Amino acid sequence: MFETFETQRIKTAETDIFVRTAGSGPAVLLIHGYPQTGTCWHAVAPTLAEHFSVVVPDLRGYGASGRPATDATDADHLAYSKRAMAADLAQVMTALGHERFQVVGHDRGARVGYRLCLDHPARVTQFCTLDVVPTEHMWRTWDKTRALGAFHWTFLAQPSPLPETLIAADPDGFHKHLMQSWAAPGFQFDADAMAAYLEAMREPDAVHASCEDYRAGAGIDAEHDAADFEAGNKVVCPMLFLWGAKRGFGGPQGGAEPLNVWRDWCAAEVTGGPVNCGHFLPEEAPDVVIDALRRFLANETA
Repeated sequence: MFETFETQRIKTAETDIFVRTAGSGPAVLLIHGYPQTGTCWHAVAPTLAEHFSVVVPDLRGYGASGRPATDATDADHLAYSKRAMAADLAQVMTALGHERFQVVGHDRGARVGYRLCLDHPARVTQFCTLDVVPTEHMWRTWDKTRALGAFHWTFLAQPSPLPETLIAADPDGFHKHLMQSWAAPGFQFDADAMAAYLEAMREPDAVHASCEDYRAGAGIDAEHDAADFEAGNKVVCPMLFLWGAKRGFGGPQGGAEPLNVWRDWCAAEVTGGPVNCGHFLPEEAPDVVIDALRRFLANETA
C-alpha cells in the first residue's frame, strides 16, 4: 500500500502531523475517520495520485500523528475539536505549498473537512463528504434507530476514564466489531489495512484521543456548527455527497432527503447519491468513489 508515496511529519502550532504525499497537479486532501488512519485511502489514493497532488494525513490523535495532552482545564475538549483539527490541516497544506486545495473526507474526516470549508473558505475549492451529515444535524435529529446504530457517539463521549477503561479490556475486539458492523454484510477489510487500524488503536493514549474527539463532537463541535448555521455561514464551494446505502450513516435523515440536508448548509451546488455499500465507501466501493471523485474534481481542473 502507498508504495509511490513519500512520508513526512509536519509541525503545526499545536502538534505534529504524519502525512503521505504523491502525485502532481491540483492538490487533493484526503481525510480519514474513526477508528481508522490515513491507511483507509489505500485503494483510492494511488489512482488519484496519477492526476492530482494527493495529501493523506493522520488526524491529530490518530495513527502516527501527535496526540495533544488533555486535562481538566480543557473542559470543552478544544484540543480535539474539529476546528483544531482543521487548523492543523490548513497549516499542513501551507507547509506543502498548497494555498488552495480540494478536500475529501470520510466519517470524522468529513467533519474536519466541512470545518475547513467554514473556517478557511478562501482555501477550499471543492468538498466531498462521504457518509456524513453535519454534527449539529445528527444531534438534532437523534432517534432510536440512530442511537442503536451510532451508540459510539454517546459511549465515547462519556467522561474519562469510563470508555477508555472499558475499551482497554479488548481494544482489538471493540474496534474490529465497530468496523465490521458498519460495513455491508459480508465485506472483508484488507488484512494489512485492518492490522494497521487495530495496531494504531491499541495504545491507551490513542483510545483516549479518540474519546476526546467524540467528547468534542458532543459539545463544542455542535456549538460551532450551530453558531455558523444561525449566522448564515455556509460552505461556499461545490459539494459532492456520497453515502452508503447499506448500513451507512448518511442516508435518509429523519425523513429528509439526504442531499437536502447538505443544501441547507451549502451556498453552492450539492450533488451526489447513494452507493451500494456500507459506511466505509473508500474501501467497500473504491472504484465508484474514484470515478465519482475524478468527475467531480475535474470541474476544478477543466
